[in-house]
Amino acid sequence: MTTGTLHRASEAGFTLVELLVAITLVGLMTVVMFGGLRFGTRAADAVSGRTDRAAQLGIVYDFMQNELTDARLPPASNDPTATPSDFDGEPDSLSFVTVPPAYLALGGFDMLRVALEGEQSRRLTVSWRQLPHGSIPVTPVTLQPSIILEKIRAVEFGYFGTTDQNRPPEWQDRWNNQNSLPLLVRMRIAWADGSHAPDLIVAPRMAGPPQLPQ
Repeated sequence: MTTGTLHRASEAGFTLVELLVAITLVGLMTVVMFGGLRFGTRAADAVSGRTDRAAQLGIVYDFMQNELTDARLPPASNDPTATPSDFDGEPDSLSFVTVPPAYLALGGFDMLRVALEGEQSRRLTVSWRQLPHGSIPVTPVTLQPSIILEKIRAVEFGYFGTTDQNRPPEWQDRWNNQNSLPLLVRMRIAWADGSHAPDLIVAPRMAGPPQLPQ
């Protein structure tokens, strides 16, 4: 093979430097593409998480709206511990008389309790306690609390009404030992990540026409 032929063969091939540059470029492109894929996966997971949380919140709000709208004044009772309306509203818990969902098949009236529980991993729970009704003696049945919402930091209930006939209705953080239901009940939820859900405000039917806050 002549010298000219060797020269042309070297021009047609790759030098070691060119090969190293090509490998480096391929490596950089792989890193960039993998980083973009990882970012896209994290973004998709975040969107999916927010969608799941919104769907779960919608179910809980629908449940609370149905039950609070149907909150009842209790039937006549000989229980000396019963409060006039049996509506016990605290800043982070709420108990009231309502008709349980049909799937529970308990019948009559029940006391529904919604409360924030837990220290580290906080959650919203709901429990049912059957109330005596009629002249037939019954053994009250209390169902174990069910978790309806998880990964929350705080739940705050507010009650719009008046406990003094000489004062106009206003938002209060408690509603205890009253003869009537509050005109409005507000529920606020703060998630564990610091974000807040929209407020839920419900007017119990048996509380009368709501007087909206000024």
